[in-house]
This record gives sequence, C-alpha cells and structure tokens, in this order.
Amino acid sequence: MVKGENLPSISTQVSNRVRLAESLVLLLLLALATVVYAVLFNRANVLSHSIGYNLYASERVLEGAIPYRDFHTLYPPAIFYLNALLFEWFGISLHSALLGVMIFKVLTVLAIYLSGREIMPRLWSLVAAVLSLLWLRPNGPFKSVPMHYGALFLALAMYLILRHENRKQLTYVFLAGISLGFVALFKHNIGAYALGGSLALLIFENLRLRGYRPAWQNAVDDSDGTLKSRYKRRYGGPAFLLAGFGAVVLPVLVYMQASRALLPMITTMLFGPGEFLLSRLATPLSPVAPLVLLLAFIAVAYISNKFRSPALLAILLWVILLLAIVVFLLFGREADVNQVIFYFPMLVLVLGSLVGIAGGAVVAGRRRSLLIVVIFAAAALMELFPRFAREQSIAAMPFILVVLFYLLYILTPVIGGFVGERWQHRLALATLPLIFTVIEVRLFFGTYFDGTFRFRAATPVSVERGRGAYFPASTAALIDHAVAYIQDRVDTNGNAFAQSDAGTSLLFLANRKNVSNAQFWIGVGVTQAERAATLARIDKSQTKLIITSDEVLAAEKYEPMREYIEKNFQSTVRFDDVLMLERRAN
Repeated sequence: MVKGENLPSISTQVSNRVRLAESLVLLLLLALATVVYAVLFNRANVLSHSIGYNLYASERVLEGAIPYRDFHTLYPPAIFYLNALLFEWFGISLHSALLGVMIFKVLTVLAIYLSGREIMPRLWSLVAAVLSLLWLRPNGPFKSVPMHYGALFLALAMYLILRHENRKQLTYVFLAGISLGFVALFKHNIGAYALGGSLALLIFENLRLRGYRPAWQNAVDDSDGTLKSRYKRRYGGPAFLLAGFGAVVLPVLVYMQASRALLPMITTMLFGPGEFLLSRLATPLSPVAPLVLLLAFIAVAYISNKFRSPALLAILLWVILLLAIVVFLLFGREADVNQVIFYFPMLVLVLGSLVGIAGGAVVAGRRRSLLIVVIFAAAALMELFPRFAREQSIAAMPFILVVLFYLLYILTPVIGGFVGERWQHRLALATLPLIFTVIEVRLFFGTYFDGTFRFRAATPVSVERGRGAYFPASTAALIDHAVAYIQDRVDTNGNAFAQSDAGTSLLFLANRKNVSNAQFWIGVGVTQAERAATLARIDKSQTKLIITSDEVLAAEKYEPMREYIEKNFQSTVRFDDVLMLERRAN
C-alpha cells in the first residue's frame, strides 16, 4: 500500500474543519437567540392593538371567514392564515401568537448571519448577527405585526441573491423570488421595494462597474457561448426571480378570486395604505444631534490624519470621542437619541450606495455585493416613510447592521490609510458600531426593565386566552377586570361593538365577537356602507355593550353612529382609558 493511500487529503481535512466550525457557530447562535427570546417573548408593556387587528381577524379566518370579503383590514392576507394555523396547532391564545413571532425572530437572526457569511469573515458576520438580537420594537417587541414574519423571508431573499452573486446559479434566484413572494404576502410594499431593487440589479447585471466583467460576458467566451446561452445569462436572472415570485403570489390571487375577495383586496392594497399613511403624516425629526455626532467624527478623523506621528494625540482624541458618545447616548435626552435612530440608518445606506456605485478603491465584485445588501436594507427601512415612526427604523436595524459591517470590512484598508494604523484604525472602525450598540442597549433596558433588572412586565394575566403572557401590574389589572366585565355582560354567542382599537383586542381575550366587520373602525378604508351596515347590525341585534374611549367618541365622524350612541347608550364603567357603554333600559 502506498503511504497515505485512502487517507483524506489535507484540503478535505481543512474543509471538514471549516464546515464543523460553521455548524458549531450556527448552533451556538441558534441557542443564544432561542434563550434570549424565550425569556422575553411573552412580556408585553402595553395592550397591543395588533391583538385586535390581527389575532381577532385570524380567529375569524380559522372559522372560515375570508379577509377583505368578510372583514376589513389593511394588511395582506398571510398574517391571518399563519396565525390561524398557529391557533389550530397550539390553541387560540395570545401566547400561541407570541410563540410564533419568537420562532420567526430566531430564524431571522440565523438568516442575517448566513447573509453576512456570504460576504464577510465569520467573526464579522457573527458580531452583526448578535448585535441584531436586541434591536426590538419598544412598543411591542413580539406583537403580531406583518414584518415580524416578513423580515425572515426578506433576510432569506437577501441571502439567496448573495449566493447567486457568488455562485452564479439561477436556482438561488428562483428561491429568492419565492422568498420575496412571501414578503409581499406579509407586507406588500416592502416586498415591492425588494423585488424592484433585485430586478434592477439583475437586469443591469451586464452594466460594467469599473474593473468588473459580468458573468454572462465571461461565459460567452466559452464554447457554450451560443446566442441562446448569452440570452439565458443576460435575462435568466430576472425571469427566474419573477417566476419564483409568481409561484407564491399567483395561487393566492386565484384563491382570492375564487372566494370573491380579489377585487376588494386589490383596492385595499392599492389605496387603503396610502390613505392610512396620509392620515398619519408627521414632521421629520430634527437632524441636529446626528449632525453633531457626524461632525465630531469627521473632525477627529481629520486630526488623526494630520497628527499620525506622534500618534498619542490622535489616540487620545478617539478615546475621548468614544467616551463622549457613550455618555451622550446613555444619558442624553430621548428626543436626541431618537434623532440618531432616525437618521443614522439613512447615513449608512447613503454611504453604502456611494461606495457601491462609485467606490473605485473597492474591488468591483465587493461593490456589487454591497449594493445587494443596501437594496434589501433600504426596502426594510422604506417602511419609515412617510410616518417617520421610530419603531420602523428599529425594525430595519438587523439589515442596516449587515450593510454597516460589510461597509467597514471592505473599507478597512482605506480607513487605515487615512487615520493611521493600529489603534487609530481600530478606534475609528469601532465608532459607528459603538453608536448603534449603545442605543440598542439603552432601548432594550428601557423597554424591558424597571430599575435594576426588574421586568416591567412581571404580572401574569388570569384570563384564559391571556395565560402565559406578562404585563405591567396596571395593564394586567385592566385586562383582567375589563375581560371579566365583558364576559359578564355579553353572552358566549353574543356581540359587542368595539368602537376603539383596544376594544377588539379585549373582545379577543374575552372570547366574544365584534358586531363590526371593520377592525380599524376609526381608522381608514372603512366605507360609509360598512358603517351603515354596522349600525344596522347593532340595532337589529340590540347589542348591549360598546367598548370605546373618550378620544374615540370625540373622533367619531359618522353622525348617525354618534347620534345612535348618545340616544341609546350610557357610560357605566372606566378601566384606565377604556370606557364601557351599556344600552339604556327601555
């Protein structure tokens, strides 16, 4: 026997070690995300209106109702059918829905890591994924909203497009199209942004970046460089992406058409959200705090460039800057921190776009990968406009972090050449990640803890459908008392009218029906015909109870409803801002 025969080659041994290390990292990340989220997922600081918007509607779907035809909603249909499935598996409860969100968020962290591994070393990707863990929406970290589910499919689509970029296999593009189809079924606007950006990238794949030769042009020089092969490589990507997208979306459209819900769904998706957004137009935040941080960074970088030798002054300035950032972000005004949350993700995307398009100092292949992650992060962040809600920036942060770390990774030589090597270089690289990390820590502790590591939401609710969920003591008491009151006054098969958004959430927890088919009663998209039909049902069934609030009563625009309530109902009890109205005795 020849010495070494039948023994694995050195390259095979190295490959096996790499795969083993990658598997171990994935398992550790899975364990970390699962443990962290398992501790947090069932702790809510407020009675979320999404319980009424989504979970009550999901229960109706489980009973056979069709969205848009049988009840009004502004969301695409996937969230209702997913939660209906969870209810069928685990029972109809708030805990079942929270558990479903937890599973999706754990998988999203893994997808973020895998996306990073397509373009960065393991350590960089792992840090980006771990830092994405605690970027949780303060007003409902695990509430049932569409992008808590859609983010997973958006991250998977980004990962698959990056794999195609590295391997040039159209199968990945097809699978990315499938993922984007699911994104659209959860959040159609974000799905449209990501699909449009991905199509543009694939269509213009033959567009030369400086020093970049497209894959299809390389292939034409091979023996297989026929006209058919050339067109396949040039147009195959967009065609496969659209095919995957259609494979998911078209069957849903056919089902909706067969259920007589397609036209109202299209009308809602095209016009309802626009009306919703217009009703919530807000003024953008002041950019003063982000500008101060940015100018301070530029000033220190300039001084570091001018005073490389001796380097002590530059190092001292970087340390002072980092300490000042930590103090400002931890102890500064919340309004100033919100400005940074609002504008710094945009700054990262603008820098990423500039480097991707015109960064001649960066290898062109890396610039294309940078543009891919910028497209998906921008799709997630576009939810911010035009409401300018802080929570939308926070929801997009996992994708922003991938852009940030990849941008720093490919610009490392450039940054080192400008500010100086070793400590100046390291401190400069740490500045932006530190800003995002300190804000993340502040938000996380402010959201979950009251005082020193005491959960704000530490009181369990006793109602059957809320068991396993924890709230602050005052909110838990409100839920328990309001639900008991509703159940005492409304028969099991009876109806109440949820005029306020909180009302439908309480009806879900009380296992009682809403006489209205409009989940957003005071919101948008509720037609005059639906309002009239609701009023007719209230009168015909002699509905005994209305759940509302002073604010909602004052905002009622449908005059017949206002007059009917004033004539037939009276205020009986108040639970915090929830007001109960009971029908007057004849």
